[in-house]
Amino acid sequence: MATQQETDDLARLLLSASDAEPTNAEIRPDADDTDAASTAHSTAPSEDVESGGHKHDSAGHIGTHWILTTFVLLGDMFGLGTLTLPADFARLGWAVALPVIVICALGMVYSGILFGRLATHLPASHAFDQLGAAAFGASGKRMVYATVYLTILFEPVIFHLTCMESLQQMLYSAKVSQIAAGAIVAVLIFPLGLVQGIEEVSLVAILGTIGMLLAVITATYKLWFLHVIDLVPTEVVHRGHFNTTLVAIMDLVFTYGGQVNWMRYITGMRHRSQFKYAAGATSAFMTVLYIIMGSVGYYRLGSVFDFSRPVTSILPHDAWNVLMNAGVFVHCIFAYQINLNVWADMVLHILVPHMNDPASRRTTIGRLTWAAAISIGIAFSFVTSIFFPYFSIVMALIASIGDLAAAYALPAMFSLRLLGDRMPTWEKLLCYIIIPVSLVLSGMGVYSSLASLIHDFWQRHGH
Repeated sequence: MATQQETDDLARLLLSASDAEPTNAEIRPDADDTDAASTAHSTAPSEDVESGGHKHDSAGHIGTHWILTTFVLLGDMFGLGTLTLPADFARLGWAVALPVIVICALGMVYSGILFGRLATHLPASHAFDQLGAAAFGASGKRMVYATVYLTILFEPVIFHLTCMESLQQMLYSAKVSQIAAGAIVAVLIFPLGLVQGIEEVSLVAILGTIGMLLAVITATYKLWFLHVIDLVPTEVVHRGHFNTTLVAIMDLVFTYGGQVNWMRYITGMRHRSQFKYAAGATSAFMTVLYIIMGSVGYYRLGSVFDFSRPVTSILPHDAWNVLMNAGVFVHCIFAYQINLNVWADMVLHILVPHMNDPASRRTTIGRLTWAAAISIGIAFSFVTSIFFPYFSIVMALIASIGDLAAAYALPAMFSLRLLGDRMPTWEKLLCYIIIPVSLVLSGMGVYSSLASLIHDFWQRHGH
């Protein structure tokens, strides 16, 4: 009779053999786009690749549970948008800001459903452009490159900028310059960026979430008990400049953004189909705190403060302020790590496709290549954050370029193409509405954000 060890060895051998066989749904990085598209159309609904309830990659790593994935999403998405909420409420007024938040929350939930369906339908896909190639061939890949990957390129910048800003606030008595703070952040993020596995990164995301939650609670407390001689009246609807209004809306979109990174998280899960639970739980948690933070901040501050800076940077300097900015810094440094990980993964996927396999990246050459990729990402983020330290506007620009397209337009288009025959009529109609609305808002947001960015840049430099 075979021993238990022999039985386990045989099971692993059979599993590896079945994994090695290409399925009719497999999307290969070196396959031409036409083949990928035609293959996807002939694919039947696919289940997660599992062994004993656990997904394994070629390096033998067990995928993450959806609860742990929730912490990854919170570590990535819950944070920076919170710091602009009082300003966004002031730019929009109560009757506009609150409905926009609710719409974005519901949109994130539906986006999570679409991503989960697509990733489950194409179980061998591990990058966003592969979904595009499966749906529309070369044109689908170009859509992803022009929106999603362009956004991923700039995502680390906003985290470098926020880490830099919060570090200056923590060390306000030392009067640390922007360049010095940016250099310190670069030194701190480099060793964190060397961690390649998304599973290892997901564990520290819990610490980042706790740090941001501490900052939000502290900021809300300070705002509520802030000594204000005369409360500035708030408005039901604020009638401001069009560009200013649109920047505020894009900021709120950013608070629910981050879908450009979702394929990286989904491919690290045990069960791809359960991603919708992580997206729903994250959306619900963030929405409650966003409404509290935005409402308290707007009620107490009105519209008489600097909208371009995080709310944590405009409150009085004291021990509470240091604690609050320390929480922001902890969150942002780990969120920076997550986004830098996605950044490096994207760069290697595009430029060095033979290193898509995690086992290849764990060789000496693979580790050196990864280190070079994150070094370039850190340097780019450092330089950009020094020349364009406009927190709110940069955030709105990132949301306009990719968050609308990545969260709504592209998943809806890919779903209609690949899964349309299984979607009810009402859902197909919903997707047909989502696509043009999100693309129009994206174009308008890019224009308004760039106009505001150029205006503030020339104003800062005395032109």
